[in-house]
Amino acid sequence: MVSVCLCTYRRPDLLIALLNSLARQSFSKSFEIIVVDNDPAGFAAEVVEKAQGHYGGLNIRFAIEPRKGISFARNTAVSLACGDFIAWIDDDETATENWLASLYATCAESDADGVFGPVIPVFPEGSRAWPRRSGVFERARYPTGTQIDAREARTGNALVKAEWFRTDVPPFDIRFANTGGEDYNFFARIEARGARFAWCDEAEVFELVPLERQRVSWVLERRLRGATNYWSEHPATRLQLTIRAMVGGGMFAVFGVAGVIMAPFGLHYAIKLWRRAIGGLGRIVALSGVRWNGY
Repeated sequence: MVSVCLCTYRRPDLLIALLNSLARQSFSKSFEIIVVDNDPAGFAAEVVEKAQGHYGGLNIRFAIEPRKGISFARNTAVSLACGDFIAWIDDDETATENWLASLYATCAESDADGVFGPVIPVFPEGSRAWPRRSGVFERARYPTGTQIDAREARTGNALVKAEWFRTDVPPFDIRFANTGGEDYNFFARIEARGARFAWCDEAEVFELVPLERQRVSWVLERRLRGATNYWSEHPATRLQLTIRAMVGGGMFAVFGVAGVIMAPFGLHYAIKLWRRAIGGLGRIVALSGVRWNGY
């Protein structure tokens, strides 16, 4: 009925936690788990083998995708999936017990083509205060059943009718293999063809925020990469590009200075403003045609 797809790369401990959470699902219908290792050495194979031995009833299929890049790994997972629906979850996440059942119920009730749920950040011991207080690792949440658009659609927590992955082959554009943004690109394309998306607030998953991501430089670099890649995918006339650059420059200047002013009152205030400044800079950088690699 459902193929749960996950791509992994050298995160054995996190993968174990994820598979443990999938083994505890309350979902009453049949589902399979597709694990695609994007490491040519296939270190995840041992983790999968142990999980299969420990949970005898867990249907797991494993594959190695040697080509580096998230688009390649996702496309391989789709090619192996047999379900009428394809669920997505990341290898640094764990699912609540009712995760899959909640996504499926909302999909049935809303007749949506894709259903998405919240990803809740988990901060390990030793975390500083500003990552939590700034909210930069938080994502918007909506009442269950709310219709959303492709901008809120991500593969970190999703259930999608499998037929939509067969409208294009391969479904995930390999131009985004090492930059990220392949999921937004996919969902934007199928939305343009009529796909409808809904939110399920009960389908919670938890995502670990490691200490190495809790750095100002990491947060701002990720924002610049995301903004640059996003605006690179939005062609415009010369006039529109000029306006876009002027708006971006204004955002960079205003929010950048505002962040400096607010920094003495708390780094969490400054970070939120600097992220908006960097978002404006991304509009300008996109004009150069540069793409930022993130994988």
